[in-house]
Amino acid sequence: MRYLQCSLAAVVAMAFASFAGAAELTDLIASGAEVKKVAGDCKFTEGPAYSPKGFLLFSDIPNSRIVRVDADGAISDFLKPSGAANGLVFDAAGNLYACQGGARRIVKIGTQDGKIEPLCESFDGKPLNSPNDLALDGHGGLYFTDPRYGQDMKIDQPCMGVYYIDAAGKTTRVIDNRERPNGVLVTSDHKTLLVAEPNKRELWSYPISGPGQLGAGKLIFTGDPSLDGGGPDGMALDAQGHIYATYKSLVVLKADGGLIGRIPVPEQPANCTFGGADGKTLYITARTSLYSLSMNVAGAALCTNGPKPAPAVTRVSHPSFRGPARLAQGAKEEAAAKEVKIEDLTLKIPATWKQQPPANKLRLAQFLIPPAEGDEHPTELVISSFPGGGGGIDANLKRWTDQFAPDGRKVKITSGKAPQGGYVVHNVTGTYLYTAGGPFAGGKKELRPDHRSISVILTIENKANYFIRLTGTEKAVNAAADALRASFGANAKEEKDYEI
Repeated sequence: MRYLQCSLAAVVAMAFASFAGAAELTDLIASGAEVKKVAGDCKFTEGPAYSPKGFLLFSDIPNSRIVRVDADGAISDFLKPSGAANGLVFDAAGNLYACQGGARRIVKIGTQDGKIEPLCESFDGKPLNSPNDLALDGHGGLYFTDPRYGQDMKIDQPCMGVYYIDAAGKTTRVIDNRERPNGVLVTSDHKTLLVAEPNKRELWSYPISGPGQLGAGKLIFTGDPSLDGGGPDGMALDAQGHIYATYKSLVVLKADGGLIGRIPVPEQPANCTFGGADGKTLYITARTSLYSLSMNVAGAALCTNGPKPAPAVTRVSHPSFRGPARLAQGAKEEAAAKEVKIEDLTLKIPATWKQQPPANKLRLAQFLIPPAEGDEHPTELVISSFPGGGGGIDANLKRWTDQFAPDGRKVKITSGKAPQGGYVVHNVTGTYLYTAGGPFAGGKKELRPDHRSISVILTIENKANYFIRLTGTEKAVNAAADALRASFGANAKEEKDYEI
């Protein structure tokens, strides 16, 4: 590996010799320290996090991967695709928490088995904008920012806010008056939340009175337009309470926002963290690369733990959102099928369709369908319901059609009546444009040929519209199609063609 090195002391002396506080900065940096290039050949690096188990992770966002750097310098892919992960943070037990900006959710990732557990995928029944950065709070909770970047600036939330997930998995919006919050950090005493406002070059401080309970914000630092450009982006904290914020360079601040100095980096930095065997290595993600710098001071200690995934059967606390319902078994399970009640909907599910915890809070229930021979991808049944009917029947029918590539696509739409209410069936075969993280993920699409989807909108009068969707390989869905209709009492022979 080729290392890029520059004398930090020389650069600082030349660029900022007249700056008051430079001596304090040199006290923080190890004598003779050099900025070293640790890894390169990335598209845009972000979210460095050092594991208590002795390795570093960082995000390469456009390539949708999380990169691992071991103590011996070995570099490998930790997770790919990563859901366009951005901010990352470890707790003291080695659990990883991540902002999947592309998948538009907060997740917990097992560093041993790679298991991904969603913590938050929506708020008030609407998808998150694009979670950016996160910080554990010392009370088992987690703060995260939810701005929006990119060409498509449409946001689904009413603001670009800051949110809090408590130890039990409940999410609340705690800041709604920042223009575009980005980096977020909790001080070591767990009494202050720091929020970066890059559109205005500002760093804000909020007193924390309890888990997710914030006082009025205070502006503690504004970057210099010529020296700092845009920012701050990401931030880190050392054991003495100093703040390291990424602008055009790495700006080092006192706990109260007083400026200590600036650390030049060969590329414009995006985020930073402390790590290494003694905690005294400052890692900096900067555009295409990862850099390191030896310090005299260690980073702040990791928090003990973060939030647990919300129980799959509990309803989200926001009244406008119909979250996962508690499932109640009907009569005793029969040999061929079992009756399952999901809110006001009753389905008769084949015993071979295995019920699983909902993968996200938009789902009321889900079932894994037995695969056909040779299947590489799962086949599943998903049940959902949304306030206001989910945007209308025709809009959903068009959306389901567009989830398959036009070439070779076959679509048939019918309507009928079942004991529980009227329904519409959308049937499409062809090449499925699968998006990791679901329909609102905004991530890269994976082409899955020879797939089929049967989607049902069942309207229970004066209750709700229920979305019943079977998706998978064409062979597996073909085998399950009759059982799907039978599950809610439909009769294909009595259905009529439906036109959008």
